[in-house]
Amino acid sequence: MTKELSLKNLIHKDEKRYFSVALIVSIIIYVSLLFYLEGLGVLLLLTAISLFSNGLMIARIRTNGVRLSANQFPEVYNKVVELCNSMEIQSIPEVYVIESGGILNAFAAKSFRKNIVILYSDIFDLINTENNDELSFIIAHELAHIKRRHVAKHLFILPAMWIPSLGNAYLRACEYTSDRIAAYYINNSEASMNALTILAIGKTLFNKVNRDEYLLQHSKNKGLLNKLAEKSSTHPSLPKRIYEIKNYFENNFNPIEKNFKKILSSSMIVLVVGIIAFIVIKYNNNIMMAADNFLSDTLAEEDATAITEAVAESDVERVNELLNDGMYADVQDMDGWTPLMWAAQDGDVEIMNVLIQAGADPNMVDYYEETALIRAIYSQNVEAINLLLLSGADPNMADSSGWTPLMYAAANGVIEPVEALLNGGADPELKDANNFSAFLYAKKYGYNDIADLLKQQ
Repeated sequence: MTKELSLKNLIHKDEKRYFSVALIVSIIIYVSLLFYLEGLGVLLLLTAISLFSNGLMIARIRTNGVRLSANQFPEVYNKVVELCNSMEIQSIPEVYVIESGGILNAFAAKSFRKNIVILYSDIFDLINTENNDELSFIIAHELAHIKRRHVAKHLFILPAMWIPSLGNAYLRACEYTSDRIAAYYINNSEASMNALTILAIGKTLFNKVNRDEYLLQHSKNKGLLNKLAEKSSTHPSLPKRIYEIKNYFENNFNPIEKNFKKILSSSMIVLVVGIIAFIVIKYNNNIMMAADNFLSDTLAEEDATAITEAVAESDVERVNELLNDGMYADVQDMDGWTPLMWAAQDGDVEIMNVLIQAGADPNMVDYYEETALIRAIYSQNVEAINLLLLSGADPNMADSSGWTPLMYAAANGVIEPVEALLNGGADPELKDANNFSAFLYAKKYGYNDIADLLKQQ
C-alpha cells in the first residue's frame, strides 16, 4: 500500500460523513439568515464573541506559557519539527507548555492564520521518563488536527456545531482520525495506546493497567445514562480510542465502508446545495422545519435505539414489545452493531432466539465487517455459537482484515468454540491478509491444544 493511500485511509469514515452533513446544514442556515437581518446580526455577534474569546485565551497562553524553541527544551522542539516535516506541515506551529494543575491534556488552536499547540505541563513531564514515544503521540495527535485543518473548518460549519448531537459527533470522529494519524507517524501503536492510558490513569500507573480488562470494563458500561454521556461528549471514551488503534494497526485493519454510500462528489454537493438554497429562499419556514425534523430523526436513528437498550438490559419483554410494534430487528447503532450482535456479545441465548425468530440476519456486519458470530466467540458462549450456526451464520465469513470466526476462536484460547465452529463447517485452511491460518494463530499465542486440534483437520 502506498503512503498516499495509507494516509487517505487513516481518515475516519464518520469525519467525512458528519462534515458533509454539517456543511449542508450550515449553508442552509447561512442562506436563510441572509433574509433576516436580525438573525444575521445575531450570527455575526456570536461569531465575533467566539473569535474574541479564542483570541483572549491565546493571548493569555502566549503571555504565561513556555514556548518551545531550539533554545527551550530543544529535544522536544526538534521532535515537533521532525513530525511536521514527515507530516508535510509547511509552517511549524507555536508550541507552548502551560501549568495544568494536575490535568493531563493537550490541544490545538488557531490564532488568525497561526496554528498553536498547547501541552499541559503534567503531560509534558513525560520528558523526565523513558516514555518519549508516548509524548510524541500526544504532540502528533495535535499536529494531526492542524494537518486536517479541523480548527479552521469549524468556521465553515459553525451553525451546525451549535447542534450538539451533530457537532459533537463530528468532533469525536476528528479525534479518531487524529489518533490514527499520530500512531501512523510515530510508527508505534503500543506507545499510542499507552499515551491514551496515561490520560486515563496518569503517568505512574499506566503501565500496570490490564488493558484488555480496561476495554472489557467499557463494554460492560451499558444503559441510557452511559450512552447520553458519550453522545454529549466532544471526545470518544478512552477505551474506545484505544480499541480503535488496536483494531486498526495491530489487526492490520483496512477500512472498507460497505455499510455507507460513498460521499457525494464535489460537483454533486454543489448541485444539491444549490437546489436546497433555492428551496430555502422560496419556502424558508417550511423547509427549515422539515430540515430540522429530518436531522433530528436521522441522528435519533443513529443513536442507541430503544431495542438496543432493551437487549443490553436483557429485557426480553421489552424486546418482544418493540418487535411487535414494528421495530426493525436489524437496526444498527453508530458502530453498526445490530441487536443480535449485542445479545451475542452477552451470550444472551434467550434474546438471540427472539431476534432470530423476528427475522434478524446472523450474517449482518458492523462497520468493521464483524458479525454476531464473532461477538459470540468473544463471549465464549458455545450455546450462542451453535444457535447462530443453526440459524444460517456463515462460519467462514471473514472481517475486513481477513480474520474468520475460527481465527478469532483460535486466538481467544478456548477450545470449545473452536470445536463448535469446526462442527459447523468452519474451514481451517483459510488464511488472512498476513497469510496466517487459525492453526498459526493458535501456535503464535501458545494455545497448543487448539493447534493440535486444528492440525488434525
